[in-house]
Amino acid sequence: MATSSALLLFCNLALVVLLPSIATQSPRIAAAGSGLVDKVCKQTPDYKFCSDALNSDPRTPGADQITLARVAFSLANSKASSTQGQITSLLSNSTGPVHQHLEQCQGDYATAIAKIQEALTNLDSETYAGLDVLATKAGDAADDCESAFKGTESPLTESNKALKGLSEICVAVAHLFS
Repeated sequence: MATSSALLLFCNLALVVLLPSIATQSPRIAAAGSGLVDKVCKQTPDYKFCSDALNSDPRTPGADQITLARVAFSLANSKASSTQGQITSLLSNSTGPVHQHLEQCQGDYATAIAKIQEALTNLDSETYAGLDVLATKAGDAADDCESAFKGTESPLTESNKALKGLSEICVAVAHLFS
């Protein structure tokens, strides 16, 4: 009985001594995440867009490079998928050249989604080489979609810009692994 009381007392003392040091480490983890976001966003053409996008995800504070990569590629996947839905909706109400441009965009976004999902699969299997290439191809697909409307007003300009920006963030995050 005395041994178990001594052990309990020791555990309580250890907790009292260690708990404050554990609690004070939490802000350092968040600061490291902020530093990582800052490092990544400084490598993109639009720092504010990058910072706003990454910080829109609750996993970002305190994120390590793998988590930040998952956040970036997940954001790009979400944008590409929602744009694909927008294209499907627009196709049902379009005719002529606009319809043809939207059909090209549908293919472009199918490519973007495939590349982003491949990157997410690679992250899951801890295969980090080539993430930048996959992200670049997704951004190129957004550019190709926008180019399809050359000379015509594109209903997808904002979505294309957003996917391009998210792809640039993915490229910058991918460079953390090089």
